[in-house]
Amino acid sequence: MKIKKLALLISAVFVTTQAVSQTQKQPSKKALSDIEVIEVLGRSSQTTFSDYSYSVTRTAADILEIPQSVSAVTKEVIQDQAMMRLNDVTPFISGANEYSVYDDITIRGFRSQDDRRVNGMRTHNNFWNQTLIAHVERVEVIKGPASAVFGDASPGGTVNTVTKKPLGESRHSISARLGSYSDKYVALDTTGKVASNDRWLYRFNAGYEDSETFRNNIFNESLLLSPSFTYLLSDDTKINVEVVYSDSKGLLDRGQPNLRNATDLSQVPISLSSNQPGDKLDTTSLSSSVTLDHHFNDYWSLGFKYMHLDSEQKLVEHRAATYVDGSDSVFNVWYTDRDIDADSDNVTAYITGKVYTGDVEHNIVIGGDYIDNHKLNAQRMSRSAGTFDILNPTYEQPDIASYNLGDRFEFGGGLKSNGLYIQDHIKFDDWSILASVRREDYKLTDLNGNESSDSDFLPRLGVVYNLTQDSSVYASWVTGFEPPSTFLNTEEQGGPFGPIDSYLYEIGYKAKLFDEKVLLTTSIYQITKQNVLVQDFARSQQLGYRVFRQRGEEQATGFEIDINGQLSDNWLVIANYAYNRAEITEDTNTLLIGKQKENAPKNSATLWSKYSLNDTWQLAVGASYVDKRNTTDEAVLPSYTLLQAGVYFKKPSWNAALLVDNALDKQHWSGGYGYGQLFVGDPRTVSLTVNYTW
Repeated sequence: MKIKKLALLISAVFVTTQAVSQTQKQPSKKALSDIEVIEVLGRSSQTTFSDYSYSVTRTAADILEIPQSVSAVTKEVIQDQAMMRLNDVTPFISGANEYSVYDDITIRGFRSQDDRRVNGMRTHNNFWNQTLIAHVERVEVIKGPASAVFGDASPGGTVNTVTKKPLGESRHSISARLGSYSDKYVALDTTGKVASNDRWLYRFNAGYEDSETFRNNIFNESLLLSPSFTYLLSDDTKINVEVVYSDSKGLLDRGQPNLRNATDLSQVPISLSSNQPGDKLDTTSLSSSVTLDHHFNDYWSLGFKYMHLDSEQKLVEHRAATYVDGSDSVFNVWYTDRDIDADSDNVTAYITGKVYTGDVEHNIVIGGDYIDNHKLNAQRMSRSAGTFDILNPTYEQPDIASYNLGDRFEFGGGLKSNGLYIQDHIKFDDWSILASVRREDYKLTDLNGNESSDSDFLPRLGVVYNLTQDSSVYASWVTGFEPPSTFLNTEEQGGPFGPIDSYLYEIGYKAKLFDEKVLLTTSIYQITKQNVLVQDFARSQQLGYRVFRQRGEEQATGFEIDINGQLSDNWLVIANYAYNRAEITEDTNTLLIGKQKENAPKNSATLWSKYSLNDTWQLAVGASYVDKRNTTDEAVLPSYTLLQAGVYFKKPSWNAALLVDNALDKQHWSGGYGYGQLFVGDPRTVSLTVNYTW
């Protein structure tokens, strides 16, 4: 069934389930309030930090007992900052920054572009398109490779979005935002019992955006609908069903093409894009998931999750692709008409148990995962669709019939992966030890039926010592791996390639301060990544298409500190600083050894401070800093500091916020691939958000 047909069922399911009423024995209050032990029900607490994580161990582990750094951006921060998309959270994650304007970020110096989890489930992203996050409870970043639980994972960190779940109490809110560049956004969040039945709970989230941008011809129109239902079968068994439908219409922003070898990037207007009339990027996706949580007794429980995702994407674009020979400002234009279809099935099941051997507590997890992803691209293109002069740009209706498009061709493939793991979280006296091992097997298949496969053992070991009830120190050693990309693993592009291996060594300190209202986390780490897949520019230029090779090794060494919470009843502070030295340490091209990795700043920091003048008014100021960064073709992105200010007005049932981002209107580049594709950060923007709750 097509996505759009399935999407029509969302409202029907929501309305129908609202009418359900059953006369059964009502569950106990414990079943309705035990929301921080499982991820089937919602989180009722309202704080700017999360003091537990479910994703790292598959259990609800206290953040002080996890031997790894975990950063989280909760729904309270998302609302405070009027965040709309995933990349908006990066300033509030130490060591994270944007690689591009797509679903594409850097964590601890390593690029993370297709390593996303939703409620701990592996999923693919649409890369060019960031969906709205109106349905997101919090965004977690598990620092370092998280392969012990998730299988394939980026070495810098794994992004896990936790969606909002139904609550046992009635809560409803609607918010609206108006901002610069005709930015318009509305969101709805409603939850409670279905037909006053304590066994059936619901939640419905929706978001709609219609906005222009400061970029020529670029606009965004996005819709998100997400109903979810929880059925409390008994005190011991809970089932959650969730659907997320997303539809987005706009254009693919390929970034700002700049002058060849420019020493001053500001010579080209920040509004410049090469898109032409008729270009578009339309994306539709539909995911559905089922989660089961069953407790056999007080010690043993079963968890099961299944998620299916379908997505369709239509791209029509004119792109300033390569410089015309002999010119520093004129580009050859490529035209592409591409259809992308992707689907994935993801299953995970695990048993958790608590066993005692004398005074030693063992928290055991035994589980397995299965992932089946497929992606098909079908396109026609022309690499001779005219030229584009960035110093004298023109935007006219193109004569596509005159292009030499050639035949439509397809590329893509599939990934099947399965893993088995066992974990023991051992606790005794003031010590805890987290030990696990995972066996992962994967198989890649291209459209011609060619297969490549591999397997790996992935051990993890971490030790925590509780200095006090509210502070701990830890040390950990973690291994990780990533299979090569399905699309880049062909012989024509240099493949087949082997898996990418990674290793993390980390020590750190965590503490809850100010009556447990503030969370402090510090860490020192070293991450090594081997068999890195990079583009072979010499062969690519010779052959006329992208060819890749595997670099020997990259290494990142750094330090991070995060402070998050209420320093007093009136004063909230969120602050972080990261130093990261991410370098190429082994390469056949010896000139690259010692070079700082692409889009990996050595220093980055964020400070956000909000002070309550009284019960009604709050004032806030903030700043974020990102150091200079390299790109793949030697273009250097300058460092920047952005200032932010806000005024908040609060009443019991409604509140409003006036935010000014980039208050000094600093021209900056948030990321980029090279001189021909730089991503300009937003200039000064002003937004007003009003939220009504009942």
